[in-house]
Amino acid sequence: MRILLGLVVTIAICGCTTSPAPPTAAPPPSPPPPVKVAVPTPAPARAANWEDWPLTPGVWAWRQDARGSIALFGLAGADAQFVARCDKAVALVYLSRAGTASAASVRIRASSAMRDITAATTGGTPAYLAVKLPPRDPLLDAIAFTRGRFIVSTTDTPDLVLRAAPEFARVVEDCRGV
Repeated sequence: MRILLGLVVTIAICGCTTSPAPPTAAPPPSPPPPVKVAVPTPAPARAANWEDWPLTPGVWAWRQDARGSIALFGLAGADAQFVARCDKAVALVYLSRAGTASAASVRIRASSAMRDITAATTGGTPAYLAVKLPPRDPLLDAIAFTRGRFIVSTTDTPDLVLRAAPEFARVVEDCRGV
């Protein structure tokens, strides 16, 4: 009987034990972080008055060669973005800006003058658009004596906002001395 009693007690104890809880479902995986799409930052709006537009980064340099004097504007170590050249042999001032042939004219704006001038490609590499002016053209004086800056525009390239510089004025004066 002891065995029977031991067996009953064992069965009773086993009946009182709880069965293990069913495993809980794993929490759903967290969603992947949102993909950051690079949205280009829009360019800051330009001021209404062009004389308040930021200057194009770069520096002026002057030099002289066999054809005459030349003023170059651009970033150091790169091709010039704008060139003013006196060609003494033909007594003309050439104003050139980097650009392609799709622009038919160049607009030059200074504080006292603005003019659209028919442009021609220079045929070189890199491509430049050039206009030619006689050395006494009043537009050259307007550029040389503008209040702080002048703009060179074409239809297919960003505007160049250039500060008035003595290098430019020197080219004009050198060409007038011919």
